[in-house]
Amino acid sequence: MTPVLTRLAACAALVLALTGCVTLFPKAEPSVLYRFEVAAPETVAAKTFDVTRGLTIFNQAAASDGILTVTNGAAAYIDGARWVTPAERLFDEQLGRAFMAGPARLTPRGTAGRTEWTMRLEVQRFEAVYRGDPESAPKVVVEIKATLARNRRDGEILDRVFRAEVPAEANRVSAIVTAYNAALTSTLTDLANWVGAAGVKPD
Repeated sequence: MTPVLTRLAACAALVLALTGCVTLFPKAEPSVLYRFEVAAPETVAAKTFDVTRGLTIFNQAAASDGILTVTNGAAAYIDGARWVTPAERLFDEQLGRAFMAGPARLTPRGTAGRTEWTMRLEVQRFEAVYRGDPESAPKVVVEIKATLARNRRDGEILDRVFRAEVPAEANRVSAIVTAYNAALTSTLTDLANWVGAAGVKPD
């Protein structure tokens, strides 16, 4: 049984045909809802500084509750399977969870006048990528560009791209979601560690 592909996502402003690609996508029961979750931190450090949580720009195709897949540049959502709430909102929740253990404490937008740093994020990729054998499992790619700007003193600006690629163990939605969890945990953990190191280093 091959699921029917639903909405096509725009790629570089072009709508790409998915003919011949339907066999790449896993089986899923109708109306099944999934969530991704960052692994809980093992240890908790003392909080030493605050970081204003600036704007997060999320890849438009991946921001909805559809589970985005990409095959040779063509994008589609898995039919019959969705995130429990839009991926953009779930990401925002898990971002806060990732910073629970480190020295940096995230504060809401609008607090830049009272904090040392402001962090802005761009989620550039958040997708399951199919390549090679049509029956093979995809790999989940998460890529986040972070900009950390000092609110006082010299106005120092730091930036870095965090990326993780995690192969799903099988071509099933549950396995793909597990890969999303692993990729997101990797990127957000690295992000939190990077921000923490920047904030506690000597001037």
